[in-house]
Amino acid sequence: RNAAKKEEETMDLGFATSNQKVGSHAAEMLQVGLGMQESLLDDELRKLENLEDDDLAKIRARRVSELKARQLEEGEWSRNCHGSLTTLADTKEFFSAAKASKRFVCHFSRPTSHHCVAVDGVLSKLAALHRETRFARMDAEKAPYLCEKLLADPEGNVVIPTILLSLNGKVVYHVRGLDDVGGQNISLARIETILLHHGLLEGGNTSGGKEFNTYEEYRQHSIRHGFFDRGAPDDNDEGNFDEDNFDEDNFTGDARDA
Repeated sequence: RNAAKKEEETMDLGFATSNQKVGSHAAEMLQVGLGMQESLLDDELRKLENLEDDDLAKIRARRVSELKARQLEEGEWSRNCHGSLTTLADTKEFFSAAKASKRFVCHFSRPTSHHCVAVDGVLSKLAALHRETRFARMDAEKAPYLCEKLLADPEGNVVIPTILLSLNGKVVYHVRGLDDVGGQNISLARIETILLHHGLLEGGNTSGGKEFNTYEEYRQHSIRHGFFDRGAPDDNDEGNFDEDNFDEDNFTGDARDA
């Protein structure tokens, strides 16, 4: 009985040698990886040790210059009412705001719509999170000119709410209705993803929601979950919002989605 037990414990099924080789190879690869990382770290340390005073001074001067430029930029944001959702009174104020800020998001709404109130709440949060972008709202009923020239789709229909995205004085996208922002359960993460894709925000997703590498990933995800207008124009349809003619009297933009 003891002999049988001993034989069972020492039985070789033919894999022992193979498993040893695999284990040894994995250990060797791990050592190689660690060695490469150590070598790279040593190279970086040598570079730092060999830096001369002039090199350090240049690095310090470049960093100071970057910080000063950022400080000036943030001052400009404050002067242009970044950091909160502001209300635009008329068409003239709209054009002034769009020209003054590199990144400009404007929600055209109807005050009696509870959906528009919900969109305002989300945009207020985004305005606080992303001071690099100007967020504003405007009563669409008080802006018939903008509704006709900017908000109307190719068939001449105006959807409320519409969120207009302007980058460097050019309209780059319209978010029409609620289909691609979560339906009635309006999602901050979805709106933030759209703004990131179109260059309206710096950095990454701050809402803690799902991130997408491309806008097409976002579209496909939204379609699967029933929150996207399948009839919306493709991303490569071109808008035309000429910065040089960005004024009320001589406007050349059209209302197509970019």
